[in-house]
Amino acid sequence: MNHTTRYALLGLLFLALSTPVQAKESPIQSFARPFGLDIAAPVMKAGSDDRSSLFQSDVLPSMNSWINTNLGENVSINDTTSIALDPSNLAISTASEARVYFVGEGAGYKNTLGFNTEAGGTGSGDPKLIFPDATSRVSSYDPGPGKSQSRSRWYPLYPGDFVDIGNLEANSQLDFFLIANGARGGTMTYSTDTSINPDGIDHVVAYAMPSSPYLLVGFEDLYGGGDRDFNDLLFAVDIGAANVAALTSVPEPATLLTLVSFLIIGFTVHRQRRTA
Repeated sequence: MNHTTRYALLGLLFLALSTPVQAKESPIQSFARPFGLDIAAPVMKAGSDDRSSLFQSDVLPSMNSWINTNLGENVSINDTTSIALDPSNLAISTASEARVYFVGEGAGYKNTLGFNTEAGGTGSGDPKLIFPDATSRVSSYDPGPGKSQSRSRWYPLYPGDFVDIGNLEANSQLDFFLIANGARGGTMTYSTDTSINPDGIDHVVAYAMPSSPYLLVGFEDLYGGGDRDFNDLLFAVDIGAANVAALTSVPEPATLLTLVSFLIIGFTVHRQRRTA
């Protein structure tokens, strides 16, 4: 092999190593379209690009530890004013390419998740679906040895699967909505905008994660609040660190500080790996 050929091969190897890994579509896509709404984009496979790989390995395990303690099946949240963020005021201060990660679900329903940046709920604006069928065979991510990603037509999601919902413009408002049992014809819709909920009560809790680009959002899917554990659908939203910083510019309550401690561990491990 001459020097020219060797250098050419080394150059190709360098390009292959430096080129970002492209996200891959999940092998299972739900065809549910409640109210005839379009999807924002296809569901992508957990850990299939660099950005989601970081979330899967360094953020999701710590997040689940916190969820199990604070949003478990036997934990009821009666005073949502103690939660760090007002979910009806998820303002975007800096333009951002946003991504939504499926974290887990504890529902008996096959719920549908969507979003709207022009109004609340599905009745006006430009509502789009994120997870048409937010159902998973596993309720939360288990990174243990021998664990494989499991999806089927009945259980289309795996924790860490994600959807890129596009560019959120500066000074826009992000509203999420859940259609209870939407993948099986349900129509009862709950929004981060409490004023338009059919029972007039909160169905969402939202936590911000300072020094990270993530929000954690949980929905309660039963009319009247059900058991108020807000874990019927759990998802994380990557809106960029600048937007999270703007949302957390006030002192955080103890619940948020606990979440921060879990995430600091995750990001510290990631930095140690990169510098090793």
